[in-house]
Amino acid sequence: MSADTATTNMMEACSSGDLAAVLSILDDAFDDGADTPGGEYAAATTADHNDDGNDDAVDYVKNGIDDDDDDRLHLERTLPPPPPPHPPNEKPPTTRLLGTRRHLLASAQDATTGLSPLMVASRAGHIEICRALLNAGAPWNALDRMGMCAGDHAVAGEWWDVVDLLVDVGTRSELILGASIRLSRSIGGGSARTDADFDTTTSSGSECTTMTTTTASTTSTEAIPVSHEPSTKPSYLNHSNVRYDASCTLLLDDDDDAVMMEWERPIMEAHASVLTHGGRRGMRVLNVGFGLGIVDAALQAHGPSMHVIIEAHPTVHAKMIADGWDKRDNVRICYGRWQEEMPKLIAEGAKFDGIFYDTYGEHFTDLEDFHDAMSKVLDVPNGVYSFFNGLAPDNLFFHGVACSCIKAQLSHMGLDAEFAQCEISSNAAGADETWEGVRRRYWHGRSTYYLPVITWKKKED
Repeated sequence: MSADTATTNMMEACSSGDLAAVLSILDDAFDDGADTPGGEYAAATTADHNDDGNDDAVDYVKNGIDDDDDDRLHLERTLPPPPPPHPPNEKPPTTRLLGTRRHLLASAQDATTGLSPLMVASRAGHIEICRALLNAGAPWNALDRMGMCAGDHAVAGEWWDVVDLLVDVGTRSELILGASIRLSRSIGGGSARTDADFDTTTSSGSECTTMTTTTASTTSTEAIPVSHEPSTKPSYLNHSNVRYDASCTLLLDDDDDAVMMEWERPIMEAHASVLTHGGRRGMRVLNVGFGLGIVDAALQAHGPSMHVIIEAHPTVHAKMIADGWDKRDNVRICYGRWQEEMPKLIAEGAKFDGIFYDTYGEHFTDLEDFHDAMSKVLDVPNGVYSFFNGLAPDNLFFHGVACSCIKAQLSHMGLDAEFAQCEISSNAAGADETWEGVRRRYWHGRSTYYLPVITWKKKED
């Protein structure tokens, strides 16, 4: 059977719900993949010993995440690139081909629509076929030409059992990938990060993930849309043209990307209420990332007994001083990166009833590193922690997977993470005029914001 015929039959079987046909096609396709066109793109090379850490990473996740305090989220929507050419005059390493015809059939995408067998089965609600395809290597996070993944198709059809399956698979996959990268770093010594590790879907005023948005319609020669450029900006603190607009309702960086915007005010006020335990006075609060000062003004309205603000950008810090924040009662400004300032607070023995994280241009791994530091100053047992939840903001399903990973990662630290639903006015966040003068959006029209409420787990009697 030709590959085209097998793919056509696979799509038809997935649509009709013929599990036996799907399994038969997959079984007939099982070979070593050596003669499969494109198989080289899925080849994994190993030396005589396996030093890539993947097997250890799988065992790590299977055994639970409480054995380590450094879980990572790395949401990727693209397959790994082909391995680099082997140097001449050297014996090539043993090659383990993962790109079998079975895998490629499960992963195939229609050239016109971008639909994959998993998307078709998810759209029709055939959960057993979805399981079979996932077991055969179908990527849970591939996108069609409309920018929809299998999870989106399942949500559209209200097949919630399929949605749950895909969220679970996605969460496990990201934890395994993160553990693998972490193990690779420890084996190699130091950081193993590359620019490719930090590809992100969107710009966010506060947050980013490593999700990329390569879809079935994107090729390596096409220009990447502005909205799909990496939003991590390690050089942000050196930006010299960071500026406020005349009304101080917009803060832009050198690239005209928004650091913070006025439409976030209702969200920040909700965060402030949560951080002060429902608006109680006399709370000890910490905010990382001043921006427009919206959340800090909201916290001040609740009369905190101690209010610490960490801000690292010189322009923003100068604005804080000009506006008299350094002279407010019970306010302490820590000028510098939180990576340097948090250890000082820890050494002082500082404790906070509420902690908020809303930095700009940092990577998801920075957020996770902050969690480790945060846990050392969050009051036990009643402290509340939150952060601006801009994770994968352009896709609700991926956003759900990201939140699931956060929940799992914080759980092993003894913290419970819930996500309260807050409605956002479409006239504020979604209106085109809101984004005038801003190079790219970091919010994509969703009317619901999932506000993280993170507390210490209650001890059982």
